[in-house]
Amino acid sequence: MDPLNEVAPIIKLTFSLPETFKAPADGENETVVEVHADNGDAPIRIKEWRFPAITDGQWDFAFEHRLAGIGVRYRINVQLFRDRQPLLVKQDHIVIVNRAPHRQTVHLSPVGYLHVNVQEPEAVAPQEAVTISLHEPGSPDVELVRVTQDEQSARSFYLRYDPRQLVPGRQYALSGIENRYHQRIAVYPGLAELVPPASAARSVEWPSIIRRLAAPLRLFTDVTAKFR
Repeated sequence: MDPLNEVAPIIKLTFSLPETFKAPADGENETVVEVHADNGDAPIRIKEWRFPAITDGQWDFAFEHRLAGIGVRYRINVQLFRDRQPLLVKQDHIVIVNRAPHRQTVHLSPVGYLHVNVQEPEAVAPQEAVTISLHEPGSPDVELVRVTQDEQSARSFYLRYDPRQLVPGRQYALSGIENRYHQRIAVYPGLAELVPPASAARSVEWPSIIRRLAAPLRLFTDVTAKFR
């Protein structure tokens, strides 16, 4: 095969939002996806995609995997903006690809929801409970939210919180414990900035971004949900 005509394999991600999250239909809306290969000290930008709408539910996004032959750690950042204000928790999503084509679901966290992954505690039976708490960093006793779930459902779920009770721009901590043996279990993310600061608003360059949008930006993007 001619290397010049060889087609790179595709990484396909399904971005998923909570069922109860509804994208606003009014205002200036924008979706931004940034992809970096993050194997070393200097991340390599793979793709940046912008679209003048936002979506709810699930939607697909794809990019080329050109670093064949090695395992690649991709860092994915997604943000939805309404009137230049971010709607998602600031978060990097890590996708590790050892072989392509590769497909994976990435759960996004709107402000007020935080998608949590919990380490599977080997010593706990599925019917036993685990407790997950959201609290001030370094102060587990200063709790903001506490939920208790069976181990099966606690592996991956959305933790609801009230943004009005939190300080914008401050990081908060998550911790978990299994209730039978009182052993701590790993929770991801351990720290998260749950309410964007006011300074995180988009720049005044927003109108020029809209004018620069062109069809080729969607070459490797397959959107199955309704954009608004």
